[in-house]
Amino acid sequence: MLILNRREFLRNATAFGALAATGIARGASDEVGKPYPGWKPGEMDLHFVYTGCGENMFYRLPDGTAILNDTGDFFRTRDRDQIPLLPSPDRLGGEWMARYIHRVYPEKTIDYAIFSHWHWDHVGHATFTSSYEGLRYRTMPDGRKINGFLCVAEEFDVKHYFDHEYPEHGKYKKQDSSMLLLEPWIEAQKKKGLIVEPFKVGALNQIALQRDPARYKDVFSIRNICAKGVLWDGKDGVRDYAAEHVAVTKDRRIPQNPLSLAFVIQYGKFRYYAGGDVGRRFKVKGGGDVNYEGLVGERVGPVTVCKMNHHGCSDSMDEAFVKQVRAQAYVACMWCPGQLAPKTLKTISKYADPAILPNLMPAKRKAKEINEAYMKNILVPDVAHVVVKVLPGGNAYRIYLLEAHDESMNVLSVVEKKV
Repeated sequence: MLILNRREFLRNATAFGALAATGIARGASDEVGKPYPGWKPGEMDLHFVYTGCGENMFYRLPDGTAILNDTGDFFRTRDRDQIPLLPSPDRLGGEWMARYIHRVYPEKTIDYAIFSHWHWDHVGHATFTSSYEGLRYRTMPDGRKINGFLCVAEEFDVKHYFDHEYPEHGKYKKQDSSMLLLEPWIEAQKKKGLIVEPFKVGALNQIALQRDPARYKDVFSIRNICAKGVLWDGKDGVRDYAAEHVAVTKDRRIPQNPLSLAFVIQYGKFRYYAGGDVGRRFKVKGGGDVNYEGLVGERVGPVTVCKMNHHGCSDSMDEAFVKQVRAQAYVACMWCPGQLAPKTLKTISKYADPAILPNLMPAKRKAKEINEAYMKNILVPDVAHVVVKVLPGGNAYRIYLLEAHDESMNVLSVVEKKV
């Protein structure tokens, strides 16, 4: 169990007091210090798992459908004093992710694996010739080299697969070796029954409940928002901003971040957005450029919980996006001390008093920023897994912070809010 010093305890108590004033009440006190209570039918659990190696999300939908959304495996050696590899450096990030899923999910088959874009901190890597410590891998007895998602795939079967580019991998020429890591796995698993489809921008319920959809048909949906620079128009069509950008600039080399896929999960009144590292501007026909992240925000609209674009870095969470989504809580999946930038925090804090949920706030950052106004809304004592549990019906949710230094899954704190 994480022990807080007096300063940390008082600061965290202040944060919870501020949140109570905005409508968040303390959860059941008897849950604190005990293992996470787990998922029950009718609940939706959104897990944001800390490993120190990237972005890792696992979702359990109301009927039990399981979704893996990104599994990173990359870190910077120079940041190890601020960004610990947890529970220890002895395993890869993907291995710790697999073990975490086992603790919260008793089944063997994950219904969906969804990858936002080709970057090491979201998928893993195939850079096996590097001696750089942050690009680690495990060599299997049959000679295969694995990390990231493939560590999870060693432990679980996957039924459906989506990424942002399939079946046009590498169309825009700029990606790291994540694509090279997964392409052989995709082809091998297709022969074993893996269902692989293009992510259809604008589609409603292409990603769907798999266990008991009829029970939730009137209260649950998933909307595909964007992928590969193609954005839903809010009605029945799409606009391909990446293609327009290439036509104007004559340059097909588009970075991966703006090509990220994004979707919105809705359960009752509760709405959740995840969009990888969506951001940047695109050149468009007729001259000029557009704020693509802001346009994504328009299509998403108000949500309850927002997974921050690009880890909350200073080039993301533009005001044009934030003022559209206006979330009650923002989750930042951090693996670098510069993420969840002060600029981002200030932008978010301009719109009411949302809860800001990083799974890590480095001690140096906290010491430097402790007196900033936005710090009163940050709910993390040190480093933690963040779990958003949506209660049956989707009209209220709880935010849990779980111990990340070990595998106890002990609850550090819990708050509850109505949608």
